Amino acid sequence: MKQEYSRDGYYLIQGAFSDENVTTLRNELSNFGGKPNNFGIRDLMNKAPYIKRMASSSPLIDIAREILGNNVRPVRSVFFDKNELANWNVAWHQDTSIALKTKHEINGFGPWSEKQGVVHAEPPAEYLASTLTLRIHLDKANTETGALRVVPGTHRDGRVKSSEILKIVENSTVVECCADPGDVLLVNPLLFHSSRKASHPYHRRIIHIEYSAMVLPAPLEWFECA
Repeated sequence: MKQEYSRDGYYLIQGAFSDENVTTLRNELSNFGGKPNNFGIRDLMNKAPYIKRMASSSPLIDIAREILGNNVRPVRSVFFDKNELANWNVAWHQDTSIALKTKHEINGFGPWSEKQGVVHAEPPAEYLASTLTLRIHLDKANTETGALRVVPGTHRDGRVKSSEILKIVENSTVVECCADPGDVLLVNPLLFHSSRKASHPYHRRIIHIEYSAMVLPAPLEWFECA
């Protein structure tokens, strides 16, 4: 797993969660906060204790430790649901920012931004290279549902200008990351990735949890940390 992830920037673990686990997670998130049909929830660990416990438990924490070492911890979580009312196209990009509690001018961190009231900054590239995203699938991901698409190996080039990403993609092999409910997809945030609109939208629910073993320079703090 670690060897292939290091080479390609992604890796699929099949059947990491049982059908019963998947059903429980679907039910918990279907009426989150008393509001049905949530299409996206940021700061998920701070809002849902069961997700916070899951992020620090087997099998997720074991996977993260295998890739990043024993000091790893979950630092950000998001819930996505691509369906007929929220069927979006995501352009090719890298994930280049981290969520922080407060803004402090630290050398190497920036530019700064704010998303739904949460402060974000682009950190030095080594922080991104040492971050692991685990995507827990609650539904089938394929062409019809708008599965994640990646360009293997592009994480090894570090941070790339947005204007150059599409040029590289046009001359590269694109892989569609199909998955079944209960599968977990490992993704390096620097890997070029995108997704198309679902051609037959119903649900494509993903719990997205980011892990890091890096220590932020004081006084910076991860916004979400289990």
